[in-house]
Amino acid sequence: MTQRERIKIAQELHDGIAQDLVGLSYSLDLLLAAPETPSLTRIELRTILFKVSTLIESVRAEIFNLRAQELLSFEQSLRALLLELKSTVELKIARQDCVIAAHTEEELLAISRELLRNSLKHSGASVIEVCISQSENGLEYTYRDNGKGMNTSNSEGFGIRGIQERCSAINGALTMSSTPMGINYSITLPS
Repeated sequence: MTQRERIKIAQELHDGIAQDLVGLSYSLDLLLAAPETPSLTRIELRTILFKVSTLIESVRAEIFNLRAQELLSFEQSLRALLLELKSTVELKIARQDCVIAAHTEEELLAISRELLRNSLKHSGASVIEVCISQSENGLEYTYRDNGKGMNTSNSEGFGIRGIQERCSAINGALTMSSTPMGINYSITLPS
């Protein structure tokens, strides 16, 4: 997806779904404030309002993510995601000075963001390392965390499937290994 396409999607999300959700939250606020609203109904409305607020934040985060790639470097984008998710995990990024096609870098960034979210949500990691380097075989990408690992035979979630699809889109070969001391993803891209 090109930057222009991402910006168009961000605009559509902002002008459509985000605005609709904000309007819905205002309506819920009005119902909560109405003196005739029964107390049991207020409890349900607060629960719904909380869920709508969570959706608004998710949509805003996606809008930011779609636009952020035009403003931020690879490393800055990952660090911004950590801030956005209020994470204190230590992120180490090692990147050799190698030329990467824009489309490939965009896909590697999207993969990194998904892996980072997975680590923060599931692994309990305190350190995450991302490395991009040039080798005889082509470009090498590795992602490691020091979390609790995972059952790799049960890795058919949508996130992993999306990562596999992104690897295929850039002709990358993905391997994954896990131990109780962390998970490791490796992508080899041909020269």
